[in-house]
Amino acid sequence: MQRLSAGIAILIIGAVAASGAWAQAPSTGPSTELRTGSGPGWPARTVRLVVPFPPGGPTDTFSRATAAEIAKSLGQQVIVENRPGAGTTIGADLVAKAAPDGHTLLFTDLSTHTITASLYTRLPYHPLRDFAPVAPVNSSPLLLVAHPSVGARTVREAIAVAKRHPGITIGNSGIGTVTHMAAEKFAMRAGIKTTAVNYKGGATPVIALLGGEVDLVMATVPASIQHVQKGKLVALGVAAARRSPYLPDIPAIAETLKDVEGAVIAGVLAPAGTPRGVVERLNAEFARASAAPRVKELYAVNAAEALTMTPAELQAALERDVKAWAVVVEATGVKLQ
Repeated sequence: MQRLSAGIAILIIGAVAASGAWAQAPSTGPSTELRTGSGPGWPARTVRLVVPFPPGGPTDTFSRATAAEIAKSLGQQVIVENRPGAGTTIGADLVAKAAPDGHTLLFTDLSTHTITASLYTRLPYHPLRDFAPVAPVNSSPLLLVAHPSVGARTVREAIAVAKRHPGITIGNSGIGTVTHMAAEKFAMRAGIKTTAVNYKGGATPVIALLGGEVDLVMATVPASIQHVQKGKLVALGVAAARRSPYLPDIPAIAETLKDVEGAVIAGVLAPAGTPRGVVERLNAEFARASAAPRVKELYAVNAAEALTMTPAELQAALERDVKAWAVVVEATGVKLQ
């Protein structure tokens, strides 16, 4: 079974959390067609995919590609609605409070979603209880990159430089994002002192790195790989347990330093209480969409591997990730309101 992220080393397939997401609808609730996700009951209108990121990023791109595919078989429009801001919590809150009828879904980075559970002292929703897990879509590992002036071409060399120069700067795409927490985990495991520089968006820290504003960046592959290929940046390693099949020449950080994993994990959540049949139908639709040739090609360009899990497996994986990232958040002392 594929790994989902740093916190999901082993999937534990168990009961879904008592969120009401899988409860059978009472006789006064949705129709049989809505409960089973078949027939004319669902979808009855346009399906919204709420993306808590600005347009143009990898999560947004993946959402639009899969939306186009699932619309073909659902017989309804599937539109993408960008609701960025507040570390993905604005879009997540909108979906958490939406009607649980399968017409409003959250298409997000599941890593960042699980980090918010311990990062924020107060959230208007619970990242697990207020959502029904639908499906993971794909996983793209983060890439640790360096400016050539740092003088490091491997993870081991970068650690040596950092030990000689405590406080070496490492950029990320936003405070509390998976790029931030993965960078903090790297520093913890390596026993080095770094200075986090928080930017906004995946491309911004890479642009800063190109300009020599920071020494290292824990980057997304789409934002950084073209600059590595042109020789403008140095790829030190992918934040994964193994090399990416799409980037076989770049070592995994795990080849030098264990347990430094982080990935942008595109996935879909529905409001808690969404009928089980609708969730299962959506799970199958997103798996089918990921197998479409055009979508597979898009994944490959972004070094993203398709993921398939049942909703129950995904629930267990999310629960594990919430616990694993909480350890990192606590170690950093970072808290947001």
